[in-house]
Amino acid sequence: MANDFFPVERNRYFYGKLLTVKDFEAEQNYNRNKHRFTNIAINGAGVVYGLGVTANDDTTLLIESGFAIDYEGQEIVIEEALIRKLPMIDGYEKIGDSTDAWLAVAYEEKPTNPVNAVNTGTSGNSEYNMTREGYRLFLSAEKPDFKEILESNGYKNVNTIYSDKKLSIVMAVDDIVVAGTDLNIHFLIVKDYDTPPINFVLSGESEFTESGVVELVYSQASNEKRQCMIVDVPTHINGVTEYIGQLFSRNVELSIEIGSRNYKNYIKIPAEVNATASERDAEDLRRKRDNLAVHLREKNVPIYLAKIELIHSTASMFINTITDLPFEQRVRRNAFGSFKNGGLVNVETKVRRIEYWQKPDVKSSFNPKSGKLSFDFGIPVPEQYDYSVCHGVVDLEMPGGIKVNSRFYSDEIPHGLGAGTVDVRLSIEFMTPNNGKAVLFGNKEVFKSKNSGINPPWAETAVVVFPEKGTMKIGVWLHDTVDGNRIRVHYFAQKPERDTDRIYDRSKPVVRILPEVTRLSAGDKLHFRAIVEGCDDKNVTFRVEEEGGGVIDANGVYQAPEQTGTYEIIAASTADPDVTASAYVIVE
Repeated sequence: MANDFFPVERNRYFYGKLLTVKDFEAEQNYNRNKHRFTNIAINGAGVVYGLGVTANDDTTLLIESGFAIDYEGQEIVIEEALIRKLPMIDGYEKIGDSTDAWLAVAYEEKPTNPVNAVNTGTSGNSEYNMTREGYRLFLSAEKPDFKEILESNGYKNVNTIYSDKKLSIVMAVDDIVVAGTDLNIHFLIVKDYDTPPINFVLSGESEFTESGVVELVYSQASNEKRQCMIVDVPTHINGVTEYIGQLFSRNVELSIEIGSRNYKNYIKIPAEVNATASERDAEDLRRKRDNLAVHLREKNVPIYLAKIELIHSTASMFINTITDLPFEQRVRRNAFGSFKNGGLVNVETKVRRIEYWQKPDVKSSFNPKSGKLSFDFGIPVPEQYDYSVCHGVVDLEMPGGIKVNSRFYSDEIPHGLGAGTVDVRLSIEFMTPNNGKAVLFGNKEVFKSKNSGINPPWAETAVVVFPEKGTMKIGVWLHDTVDGNRIRVHYFAQKPERDTDRIYDRSKPVVRILPEVTRLSAGDKLHFRAIVEGCDDKNVTFRVEEEGGGVIDANGVYQAPEQTGTYEIIAASTADPDVTASAYVIVE
C-alpha cells in the first residue's frame, strides 16, 4: 500500500506541454493518493457514522445510510437507507447450511457512460467515459480473521486463547502502561445464539502486580444480546519506576464455564508490556514506536457491519439475531476535541421504525466530556402485509421404551401472535448424513426412495390452537422408532390483521418534492418535481411560503428572486390539501 503514496510526483505545467492520458491519470492519482493518505494518517479506518444494520423482517435487512473509510483510505458512502432481502446480497448463494453469516462492505468502483472513441489502441471503437465510485455489500459464511481485525484496529499483543465452532475468545493487551495505574486488557468474544452465557477466569503469575498474580474474571450478563463483543478487564500495575517484560511469567490457567459445561487448560500467552514512571515517559515511548509503516501497512480487511445468526428451513433462511458492528470498527476522530480515551469517538446509532408514509428523520447529539456521538434515525418501513408471522421451536421429550405408534404432546404454550385466529404450520427437525440439520414439511413417504439419499422420521404432527388465550398445544404421532429421547418441532404461525385504522391510514396520499435542497443564483430558474403516492390523484399545487421569495408556476418551474436568502417551496396534494411536502432553495 505504501507504494501507492511514495514517491510522490505531480504534474508540472508549462506553455506548449503535450498532455496525454498518462499525464491526466498522474494528476488524478496524485490528488487521490494524497487524500487517501490523509484519511489513514488522521482518521484511520472504520465507520465514521451511520451504517447500522437491523432486521426489517425475518428475511430482510435494513442498512442505514452512512460513511466509512476502508483500510486503504478509500471512502465508502451509502447515500440512502437500503432494504435488502437476503437473496439479493452478494455471497448469499455460498452460505450453504451455515448458521452464521457476516455482512461486510467494501469500496468498489465501476466504469460507466460508454462513448464512441477512436484511436484507442484496441479493437473496439468505444470506451467508458466515467468511473463511478461506490461500494459492494456482501455476505460471507467464512469466519473472519479475528487476530488480523484487532491488530488492524490498533490492538497490541493479540492472542487467541480459546476457539471452537460455537465460541472464540481473543485477548489483547496494551503494550505501554504507567506504573501505579490500570493496564487495559481487552477480550473479543464471538459466540453463537444458542451458546449459554459464558464465564471465565484467567489467572497467572506476574511480576507486574504486588500480589505476584494477575487474575482476570469475566461474567456475561444474562440479558446480553450481542453475539460478538469487545470487553475490557483492567488490572492494576505495581507502582514501580520502570520495568519491561512479559505480563505472565509462566503458563496461564484458563477456566471457562459455558452453561453446565466446564473447560480448563494451561496456555502460554506472550504479551510484552512496558511500564513507565510517568505519563510523559509513556507518550515519549509511544512516539518512538510510532512510524509510517504502522499506519500504512497493507491490510486486506473489510468493514464488517453485522454478524447475522440464521435459521434454516426448507429452501429458505430466516434471520434469528443481528449483532451490529461486531468488531467496533470505527474511525479515530480528533476533530471534536481531546477525550480521555485518546480521541476515539464512541458513535452510537439507534433506528426507529416509522410508518411507510412518514418522512425519514434524524436526530443527533454529542457529549464532549465522554466523546459520545449519538444518532437517532427514523426510517420508514415498507408497506406492511396484512398479516403477522412468528417462528419458534418446541422440544418434545420422549421417555424410554417402545416409541412405535406412540403419541407425545407439548404443554400449552403461547404462539407469540396474541389472541385471535392463527394459521400454524409444523415441521420436524432431523439430521441428514451429508447435509447436516434439516426440517421436514409434508409427507415423509415422498422421500422413500434410494435415489433421495434422505430418510426423514416417519411421524405426523398436529396442533390445537386456543384463539381466546393466544396459545397452542403441539402433538406428534410416531409411526416408527426415532433415535434419542427428544424430537424437535418447528412452528410457523401466521395471523391476519384486522386493524381498520391502519387500513384507512394507508389510503392517505404521500407527497415528496425533488430536489429537497438546492442552491441557485439570483434570478435563476429550476424545475421542481412532485411525487404523489397512496392515491390515484397525482396532482399538486405549488406555492412559495415567503413573500418576495420568488415565483413558481403550476408545472413546478421556479424563478429565484434577486434578494438572497433561504426560501421554502411547498407542494400540496389536490386529493388532500393538508398533505404537503417542502423543499428549500438557497439563493446566493
